[in-house]
Amino acid sequence: MKDMKGWIFSRLKGNRELRDKYEPIQFVSCPFNGSKCKKERAIINKRLANSFQFFSDRQYDDSIDELRYAFQETTDISGSPCTQCAQLFRTRITQSMEQIHGELQHMTTGFFRWDQYKPSYEFADNVISDFKQRI
Repeated sequence: MKDMKGWIFSRLKGNRELRDKYEPIQFVSCPFNGSKCKKERAIINKRLANSFQFFSDRQYDDSIDELRYAFQETTDISGSPCTQCAQLFRTRITQSMEQIHGELQHMTTGFFRWDQYKPSYEFADNVISDFKQRI
């Protein structure tokens, strides 16, 4: 069986046009049918997709920045049932950030390490710490 490495939302195969239409965060059941957070969710999905694209292009600092902006956008989601979804979004963004961090850690340690990614690794480490404090 093929090892499924990478981001959860990156498993969609195909060209960039198809990937642009794909939303990393989708609702299965929502009492408001996703209408209360439509604008915020669209921004979060766009940021997640941009982050993945930057990650694929090895532009790790830009990828991390996109996740930071997406995380910040979740703070605009409020209301009784919506706070649970916002928390879920934050968890999802944090998981993506941890995957970037893990990849950078792998690349900056060991015999074949690349010191050029060390600043990005430290940046990712700081951002994860910030995320975990805010969750």
